[in-house]
Amino acid sequence: MRIVLRQEFPLGRFHATPWRVNPFDDPHGEWPPSPWRLVRAVTARWYQWVRETGTKPNLAEIETLQAALCKSAYAFHLPPSAGRGSPLRQYHPTEFEMDPPNWRHVACFHRDTGIVETPEGRANKESKAKPKTPKGVKLAERWLEARLEWEVTVKDKGADESKKKVEEILGAPAAPWQRVADAGARGYGRSLVQDNYWCVSPEAPVWWFIDGQSWTSELVAVLDPCLARMTYFGRAETLTRIRRVGSRETFPAPNCTLVDERTRGAVPILSPLGSATRADIERTTDDPEAVKRSVPPGTRVLYAVRPPHPVARERRRAPAHQPDCHLMQFALGWNVTPDPRTIVRLTSRFRGRVIHELLRLKTGDASATWSRVGREVREALSDMAGKDADGEPLKGHRHTEYLAWCEEGRPTRLLVWRGSRSFDDYEYEAILLAASRDVSWAAAGSDADKWKVRLIPLDRAVPPPPGFDGTSAAIWQSVTPYVPPRYHLRSGKQRERESVAVQVRREISERGIHAGAEVTVEEVSSPQWVSVHVPRSRASERESLGDRRGYLLRLTFSEPLRGPLRLGHSSSFGLGLFRSSL
Repeated sequence: MRIVLRQEFPLGRFHATPWRVNPFDDPHGEWPPSPWRLVRAVTARWYQWVRETGTKPNLAEIETLQAALCKSAYAFHLPPSAGRGSPLRQYHPTEFEMDPPNWRHVACFHRDTGIVETPEGRANKESKAKPKTPKGVKLAERWLEARLEWEVTVKDKGADESKKKVEEILGAPAAPWQRVADAGARGYGRSLVQDNYWCVSPEAPVWWFIDGQSWTSELVAVLDPCLARMTYFGRAETLTRIRRVGSRETFPAPNCTLVDERTRGAVPILSPLGSATRADIERTTDDPEAVKRSVPPGTRVLYAVRPPHPVARERRRAPAHQPDCHLMQFALGWNVTPDPRTIVRLTSRFRGRVIHELLRLKTGDASATWSRVGREVREALSDMAGKDADGEPLKGHRHTEYLAWCEEGRPTRLLVWRGSRSFDDYEYEAILLAASRDVSWAAAGSDADKWKVRLIPLDRAVPPPPGFDGTSAAIWQSVTPYVPPRYHLRSGKQRERESVAVQVRREISERGIHAGAEVTVEEVSSPQWVSVHVPRSRASERESLGDRRGYLLRLTFSEPLRGPLRLGHSSSFGLGLFRSSL
């Protein structure tokens, strides 16, 4: 007959120390729970059941139940998610003690000097000879040094009754001794213990499979009330719920069986012998016949191979995706204000992190790179990377752009914008994951915290910056410097056909931003040097090296223009961004 038990641990932990194992020497603890522990726990709860019912103990009944448990074979289904917890060390009280009351001779014996002063006369204090200690004084010293356990209730009692209580415990002092007013002090000893526990989810029970030929319906009827009264298993803080599973309930198959021979990875488990007696099971741990044995009488050591622990994988977060999301904003926090000339460095590093997270989400491989994944994955990531599966730049500005919004010359926000289509679930999650870590804006080789910025996601309650709010305006001013895509200087002189104004008008016309509208270009400040984005394929070209001149401009259109507006070199990485102005 098979008995199936379902055991839960509501606090999510199981703590039990194997037999004769020092917790400081074995940080693993007992797992799976030992059948010997179950037999003793059922026995203890049987006695509790008998006390509650008030009937005379039927020892034949408990012996029959114990024999059925001891002669059975045990198997388990252990939750694969269970794992060892970090050991905890704490002090536990060992025993409560009371310092005995102090006694003194009427003669006022001075322990420091060894002099006894009697009422009839005083000893010669000038004499240097040490007087002989009286016999009564030696008796008093034994009283003083003894540490006896005693209890005295002095609340709401008078001094005479308290003294009488003390004398009942310690005995009345022989004359000429009397009790000092000090009634003693209560204290306790303590011991350092180590808590080696197993983390077991309350929703993942331990299943016991008990197979034996001695089980009958009468024994099962005795087992059930014993299991119902079992509140802890192992250490006292290991709360448990355990019950027998009915024949109509479903349960998993065993994944841990006890065997006689030890194999690789097996752990010892204490199990009962079929010949174990009631005396063996009910024997206390300090019994002389059990203290010096490697295993207690009536037991044997079997071995169990625990089920393999599942590979730890990051639990995929499913953020609430916002439909029709074309813009994501992040506030920037820093210890050192980022230099405006390093905007492209910041945005390009963030873009690389977004693509890395998106590759990991698409493939499930944290080490996936653009060159190693298949063509289908590269096509799916083309809008985020800005290039097709062959590495060619996308046409029509349908890719994702990483922009920086500045206030008073300092970057305060990072913007992720794509006007061609909204972000899907994977892209939305990848952007948030990339923003969960700080981004460095320092040059290569320096990764100190002071050169990093923290990105804080902003929800839709924060209004988009001017130019991204859908309004139209005729005047647009630079937020970040505009860098002409072509060289406009030759030997320090302006090239008329490649001036800043000509290149701005040409780009507006070629991109069809505002067909037919006239635009006036004004420089509002002196040029400044800024870094530009250099693709890896062109990093070795001489003309791609170094910084470029950037200009802060004011553009005035003959007709209102609807944003956003970004122009020039590295405009997809934060440069050449304009804001609408009234």
